[in-house]
Amino acid sequence: MTPAQQSAASKRHHRHSRAFQIGFALAIANTLIGATQPILTRYAAVRLDPILFCAAVTTIAAVCALPFLYHRGELKILFDHRYLPWLIAMSMAGTVITTLTMIYGMQHIDAIATVILLQTEPVYSLILSVVVVGERPAPRQLLATGAILAGIGSVFWAGNSFAPMFAAMLLFITPFFWQTSHVLGLRVMPPLTPIGVAGARFIFAACVFIPMFLLRSNASLAQLRDPHLLVVILATGFFVYFISALTWYGAISRLSLSWTTALVVPGVPLISMLFAMMFLGEHPTSHEVVGVLIAIVGVLALVLGADPHRKAGGIVEAAEAIHQPIN
Repeated sequence: MTPAQQSAASKRHHRHSRAFQIGFALAIANTLIGATQPILTRYAAVRLDPILFCAAVTTIAAVCALPFLYHRGELKILFDHRYLPWLIAMSMAGTVITTLTMIYGMQHIDAIATVILLQTEPVYSLILSVVVVGERPAPRQLLATGAILAGIGSVFWAGNSFAPMFAAMLLFITPFFWQTSHVLGLRVMPPLTPIGVAGARFIFAACVFIPMFLLRSNASLAQLRDPHLLVVILATGFFVYFISALTWYGAISRLSLSWTTALVVPGVPLISMLFAMMFLGEHPTSHEVVGVLIAIVGVLALVLGADPHRKAGGIVEAAEAIHQPIN
């Protein structure tokens, strides 16, 4: 190898290493923020009109994103015909649907049971890899998927943690729409930046939720007079929606989606359970503790050995985003 080639290789390695360090730090931050989502959503779900909650948190996140988008000159790009269909679809799947399923599901199911049900995201990742990419799952992938479902099933058969069933199903399918939105978001990064993608999610979602709230016969902002609810809404909109999305897209713009999921997903339920005990007074049963540990083992097995570095863009990246390379 010539000196010029060695220099070029050294620069590529440095950029690769720097991207990994930043992506890793963003993933850790996203884990800590994501662990608060079930806690804040549960608190609001039993005290606040659900559509008011949806409209408020998405509007706060959109307002936070607008100055950054304007300053960077990215606001008009969101309405470019080349990206608009992808961004709208991403917003509907990743923000509109998931916000509704979370708030209505958590009106009936506590935060600890919720974090167990949300462990299905890597399972949906595997399903998308089969349906969209046409890959055949390896035996190890099937066993790991079975472990995740067994962990959730062990809690289901042990008692009424997941009752009523319709609420449990709303939470059970939520990760499917998250995973779908991640794949859609990767289709436009680049040229869009993480702040552009995150901003699009909330701007288009707010355009849906605000009319939904205003058209309700009993629409009222009176509940926002409660300072505790107002703090929860502000914290959810700013941290759980805006900052969380920013750190997530910042991470997966530098790391592969499968590897980032492997880092984030196992950490969230453990921290969430701790927060639920501290702030909501909830206490997991022995079956719930065993169930979540089994599910976490399955998650780790499913993504063990994944390459942390993001692949090339375009359709290849979208395929890699839902591929768990552990063969």
